[in-house]
Amino acid sequence: MFKAKKLTSFILSAVMMLGFTVTSFASVPQDAQSSKYKEAIELLGALEIMVGDAETGAFRPDDTIKRSEFAKVAVTSMGMENLADSFNYPTQFPDVVENHWANGYINVAANQGIIIGDDQGNFRPDDTITYAEAVTVLVRLIGHTPAAEKKGGFPQGYVTVATQTGITKSAVASNDSAVKRGMVAQLTANALVTNKMEQTNFGSDESYQVVDETLLSDELETTIVYDQITAVGTSSLTGSSTLKHNEVKVGSDSYEVADKALAQTRKLLGFNVEAYIKEDSHGDKTLILAREQKGKNSSIKIAASDIESVTEDTQIKIEYWLDKETDKNPEEATVAADAKYIYNGQAISFDVSELTPAAGSLTLLDRNRDDVYDVVFIENYENYVVEEVIASSNRVTDKYGKTSLVLDPDDDSVKFVITRGGQEIGIKDLNEWDVLSVAKSKDASIIIIEVSSDKVTGKVTEKHGDKFVIEGGEYGVAANYPDEIKLNDEGTFYLDKDGNIAAVDATSALSSNYAYFTGADLTTGFDKRLSIKVFDKDGEIKVLKSTEKIRFNGTPNKTPAEVLEGLKVEGVVVPALITYELNSDGELTQINTATDKTAGGIDKNIFALNAQGTLKYRETSKKLGNYRIDEDTIVFDIPAGETDAKKYAITDYKLFEDNTDYDVFVYDVAEDYTAGVVIVTNSTGIANLEASAAIVEKIAVSLNDEDERVEKLYAFVDGERKTFTTAEEGILVNGDGAQLKAGDVIQMKTNAKGEIESIRVLFEIDDKATEAKTTVSKDLVTVYGKVVKKFTNSINVTVNGGTVENYSTQGATVYEFNSDKTVNPVRVAEAGDITQYDDLDVSRVFLRIYKDEVKEIIIVR
Repeated sequence: MFKAKKLTSFILSAVMMLGFTVTSFASVPQDAQSSKYKEAIELLGALEIMVGDAETGAFRPDDTIKRSEFAKVAVTSMGMENLADSFNYPTQFPDVVENHWANGYINVAANQGIIIGDDQGNFRPDDTITYAEAVTVLVRLIGHTPAAEKKGGFPQGYVTVATQTGITKSAVASNDSAVKRGMVAQLTANALVTNKMEQTNFGSDESYQVVDETLLSDELETTIVYDQITAVGTSSLTGSSTLKHNEVKVGSDSYEVADKALAQTRKLLGFNVEAYIKEDSHGDKTLILAREQKGKNSSIKIAASDIESVTEDTQIKIEYWLDKETDKNPEEATVAADAKYIYNGQAISFDVSELTPAAGSLTLLDRNRDDVYDVVFIENYENYVVEEVIASSNRVTDKYGKTSLVLDPDDDSVKFVITRGGQEIGIKDLNEWDVLSVAKSKDASIIIIEVSSDKVTGKVTEKHGDKFVIEGGEYGVAANYPDEIKLNDEGTFYLDKDGNIAAVDATSALSSNYAYFTGADLTTGFDKRLSIKVFDKDGEIKVLKSTEKIRFNGTPNKTPAEVLEGLKVEGVVVPALITYELNSDGELTQINTATDKTAGGIDKNIFALNAQGTLKYRETSKKLGNYRIDEDTIVFDIPAGETDAKKYAITDYKLFEDNTDYDVFVYDVAEDYTAGVVIVTNSTGIANLEASAAIVEKIAVSLNDEDERVEKLYAFVDGERKTFTTAEEGILVNGDGAQLKAGDVIQMKTNAKGEIESIRVLFEIDDKATEAKTTVSKDLVTVYGKVVKKFTNSINVTVNGGTVENYSTQGATVYEFNSDKTVNPVRVAEAGDITQYDDLDVSRVFLRIYKDEVKEIIIVR
């Protein structure tokens, strides 16, 4: 194992090599990355003039902007945003409400003369601003109002001056159009660097002239520096750096880096840049934005696998392929004899052997565009595939047996950074199957980790040289992957940061379309296909027909006749659980039968029968024998010997009752011994003990979708009036076979379609005069008796004048049934409706108590 200290978000300029794209505009909101105004948006964001939405970060470049919002842009562009709070009083404009959020900005702008009202003296703060109006404000902002008025005033005089001064460069629209936020950013960015006009003479001889001052340099105290970034944090083109962890060296000067600019700045080590340096009131200077200087840099990135040769003479020659598949000859790059070399974030002396990394890339930078490269960034990484993250010891285990990666924040000898998609993350953010491309400096004091969560799921259909085709894409194989990839391999293929296959999860190719097939045969006619009847995991009975060829138990191109034989046991088709897949036409393309693993062992790469026999269910541990049953476990209720699929049901863990034996088949057990599927062949066929009580309101007869007679139950369940249908006729009867009546209390067992399959009768209204306490099981008890005393949160109940027992009413669902009513005899009630029994108010209560907790109370009148 090796240890590492967590690297703060800005210390490694070498992160640039892991996803090296200097023009990515990482500080631009995601929704503006493709905007033609993204450079302006980036600048105004750095200056905090226009920023993304506080909640989502979105810039919304194609949205319009209100006049009040533009007032804020104008005031902030003058560096006067701090005055807005002290000017936050009602404005001079009658249509601006006293508590408008922009009052302070509107007042400052009005006092500065950059906004005025309309002909009626209104400001219309919530109207969208037009192109001409925005341009006019910006012209006033830089003092060119006299020139604009001489050219005709608003609107065309201002638009003309804006055009002449460059404010409208790359941002032209019709005067009356509603200007959008992206264009506003461009107009404002242009205005910030346009020379201002100032008055030089006053009185009758007043005059104005353009001066060598801009809003950016004077009001915003920001200068633009054009030079090379030679060091960032601990990384330098010349070796070790004495800079602080949050500093950058541009040319010969060092600056602190603003947090928002860190990610972009560290990608630009070695580049000629355009750097924006802001000076505060104390004279301290901070780099708030750095980006590649246009026309001053040229760079290429060469994947390690595309390097053909490296030769050393007076200069270094690197031959590389742009496309190995199609190119006849490699390209050639020349590296200067005195070039700087950065290996995984650390400057090194030249060593020709380092120019052929095992995995990674070379990035060559030509910063004077003479076709000779001055800086070489060598990226050499190895992949780890996350098996488990053990946060307590800062350890990451690898699926293929590499020594654990330990990232220890207390180890001062090593610094590290982990990024995913350009964003820094922590070790706790890693997930199973993430591919970590780990690049270490020569002395292992710097570790750069780039995380890829990219994957492709499908089948290998072709092989071209060393590339494999999966779902139409071509993928190479990373050096860390230990196994052979073959045609027809299926699964989820996890990719490293360069798009190579670093891991394969074959279990994902296993179908989760479980079904219990009850019969199979070949269709008649010349073109025989396999036809199987199944009861699927959704409780549907289906007949599936196959394609001409079928993948059977992993073997492709099986004929329907071969698959039919494979489904037989001693010459007879025996119903069993299968998994299957269909194509887009609904045809059967794949069938898998379970591999017998009852002798022991968990194999997550196959569809397996792990256990069969009689197992006891324990409620406390949620275990059936040794196997965990959770909410995701699919339970098939298939009575032993039953061939009628209409008698089957799909249920879940609620089927099982504590300390009860079940005859079962257990499939697809995970490593934590959670069962994927269970077939139960001896369930009681009645409702689970914890099922909610239902109070019958009425019963009707109807026809289902197959025109079969079924019953329709109207009942109150879980505090609501609900309607259910039965799976067949004759289910809603009591123990004597008589149909249920209004006021009867039952529990129901439903199938996957929500149809009632069976019931448990808890109380019959015909027995409303007969009090009783009934123990249905050790967990389920019902009480029917008189309330002899009532309290705020409980009631005292006696049965047949016997022992008085207190029962809590908190959390219980309360109903009332009135036997004197023929219409709407049942209603949802409250605990306050419960009354003490007396001869003038003959009412009793029915309580369903599950695990010592009162679940429902029914007032029976």
